[in-house]
Amino acid sequence: MYIALNVMGMALRALALAVGIAASVAMFIEQAMHGRSASFVRTNTMTWPDRWRLLWVMAAAIVLVGTVGALTMWRHGAESVRRWNRLSRRLAPAVLLGPLCPLLEPWSWEPLPAAIALSVFVLLAERTFRTCLDAGPPVGGGGRMPAGAAARREGHQTPSGALGIIARNVLGARRAGGLERIGPPVIVAASVAGYAIYMSVFTVWSHQRFGTYGYDLGQYNAIFWSTLHGKPLRCSPLNLVENWSELSNHADLAVFALLPFYAIRPGAEILLVMQSTIIALGAIPIYRFAARLLPRGQAVTLALVYLSYPPLHGSNFYDFHFQPIAATFVLATIDFLDERRDWLAVPAFLIALACREDISVGLAFLGVFLALSGRRPIAGLLVAAGASTYFVAMRFAIMPAIGTAWFADIYKDLAPEGRPGFGGVIATLLSNPAYVFRTLLTADKLRYALQILLPVAFLPLRRPYLVLAVIPGAIFTVLTTRYAPTTSISFQYSGHFTPYVFPAAALALAAYRRDLGGPTRGRAAFGALVLGSLLATAYWGAIPPRPTILGGFDEVPMRAPTVEERQYERDLLELDALIPASASVAVSDRELPHISRMNLFSLRDGLFDSDYVLYDPMSSYLGADNAEEALATGELEQIASRPGLALLKRVAVPSSR
Repeated sequence: MYIALNVMGMALRALALAVGIAASVAMFIEQAMHGRSASFVRTNTMTWPDRWRLLWVMAAAIVLVGTVGALTMWRHGAESVRRWNRLSRRLAPAVLLGPLCPLLEPWSWEPLPAAIALSVFVLLAERTFRTCLDAGPPVGGGGRMPAGAAARREGHQTPSGALGIIARNVLGARRAGGLERIGPPVIVAASVAGYAIYMSVFTVWSHQRFGTYGYDLGQYNAIFWSTLHGKPLRCSPLNLVENWSELSNHADLAVFALLPFYAIRPGAEILLVMQSTIIALGAIPIYRFAARLLPRGQAVTLALVYLSYPPLHGSNFYDFHFQPIAATFVLATIDFLDERRDWLAVPAFLIALACREDISVGLAFLGVFLALSGRRPIAGLLVAAGASTYFVAMRFAIMPAIGTAWFADIYKDLAPEGRPGFGGVIATLLSNPAYVFRTLLTADKLRYALQILLPVAFLPLRRPYLVLAVIPGAIFTVLTTRYAPTTSISFQYSGHFTPYVFPAAALALAAYRRDLGGPTRGRAAFGALVLGSLLATAYWGAIPPRPTILGGFDEVPMRAPTVEERQYERDLLELDALIPASASVAVSDRELPHISRMNLFSLRDGLFDSDYVLYDPMSSYLGADNAEEALATGELEQIASRPGLALLKRVAVPSSR
C-alpha cells in the first residue's frame, strides 16, 4: 500500500509539473508570436478575442499534456511514472518561460517593480535549476567529494560552465592541454581590454558631447592639473585655492599615484580613460581569487559578471570618481592577501586607502573578516587596525583641521538635534537602532539593494559570515537619508559594494562544494548568478550599446558627438586661448571640464571676482544667471563670442581685491 501511494504521489507531482510546463511554454509562444507583452504588462490591454485565444492555447496545452501523461502512466505503470517524473524534473526550468517573455522587455517596467520581479524570477529559476539537476546523475556522488577526487580537483581544476566549454572546445583545449591552462586567463585579459576600450570610447564621447559637468569631472581635472603644476590638491572650482585644501572635502591622496598617467595628456579625457581602464582591471583579481576556489570556467564567468555589472556601468558613465577606482585596488588587496603575497598586498592596500578616506571603512571590515574567519588572522588584525586608525585620524583630525565639508549632511536625519556631524550620527546608530531601522524602509532603498545584489544572485547573503560584505556599502548608501544619489546605481557610491560582493559570491559558491548535496545546489546557484547578471544587464547595463544609459542625474546618449558638438568644443577652446594663462576665469558648468588651467572657477557658484567669464548664455542656473547679472551691473563686458558661447572681461578690478 505504501509503495502504491508513493507511486501515486510521484505521478501527481510529475503530472502537475508537466502541465505547468506545457501552459508556460504555450504562453511564451503565444506572446512571442504576437508581441503582446509590453502593453499587456503595462496596461493589461488586450482584445477579448486575443485574450480568449491565449487562454484556449494554454488550456489546450494543459489538456493535451495532462491526458497523454495520465494515460501513459496508467497503462505502463510505475516505470512510466518514474520516466515522466524524471523528464518533467529535467524540463523544470521551462515552467518559467511564460513569465520570461514580458521580463525580456525592460521598457515595460518601472525600476522598483522590475527589481522585485527580476529578483523573484531569478530565485525561482534557481529552484527549478536544482530540480533539473537533481533529476540527473548525482553531482560528485550526491554528497561530499571523495578525498582523492578533491585532491585531484585541487591540483587541476577543469573549466566548467559555459565559459569552460569555450575554453575547452572553442580554443581546442583538451584535458591537460596547454590551451586549457591559458585559455581562461586569455578570455579574462581580452574581456578586460575590451571593457576598457569600450567604456573609454563611450565616456569620452559623452564628454565631447558636453555631457560631463563641473560637478564632478571639472573639479577633479582641476585637482589633477594643479597638483601636476606644483599646487597639490587645490580645487579652484570649489574656491579651494590653498594647497591641500581639497582635504577638507575628501582625502584624494591617490591623485599622486595616478599623476604620472595624467601627465601623458593632461585633461579631462585622460581621467575618463584612466577610470575605465582601472575599473576593467578589477576583473583580474576577481578571476584570480575565484580560480583558487572554483572551477576555472566559473571563475571566468564571475569576472565577466563583474564587467557586466550595471552599478559599475552607472558609476563609469558619471564623470570621474575615486570610489569605483578604489574598488580595483581593494580587490587586488583581497587577492594578494588570500595568496599570501603580502609584499604586493601592502601597496594595493595603501593606494586603496589613499583613494578616499571612506574606503578605509570597508578595508576595516575586510580585516575583521580575515581575522574572525581564520583565513589570515594576523594580517586581518593589521588591516583592520591600519584602516581604522587611518579613518579616525583623517576624518576626525586632519580633515577638520583643514576645513569643514558638507558630506555629513547626507546622514542629517540620523543626527540628534543640536549635534550635527559624524559624531552625532554615530551616537544615533549606537543609542537608537530602532529609529535607524525605520529610515531604511523606503522604496528607493529596496530597489537599490535589489539592483546591487540581483546580478550576483544574492550569494553574499547565503552565509551569515558573508553578510559582512554588504555592510561597508550599506553604511555609505542605504544608511543615508534624503540624498537620492547614494541610493542610485548611476552614481559612484556603488563602488563601496563592488569589491566585496564579488569575492563573497565566490566564497558562497565554494561553500556549496563542501556541503552534503552541495555540488548540485552550487551549480543551481551558479546558473542563477548567470541568469541574474544577464537580466540585470539587459535592464540597467551599458553592454551592449543602447540609445541611452543612466549615468549620474542624466540619461547619457551612447553615440558619437555630432559635427556641431565638435565645432562647439573647438569654439570653446578658441575663446579660452584668448585668456592670459595667469588670469582667473569663471566657466559655466558644462564647459568647465573642457578647460584646464590653474585659476579656474565654477560660474555656477559665482564669479569669485574672476578676471574673465566664459559661458553658455543658455546655461541658466549652471552659469548664465550669474554672468548675466554681472553683465547687467556693468562689472563685465563682452569681448568675444562664438555660436552659443560668450567671453566676458572684468571692466575694473573690484576694490576688495
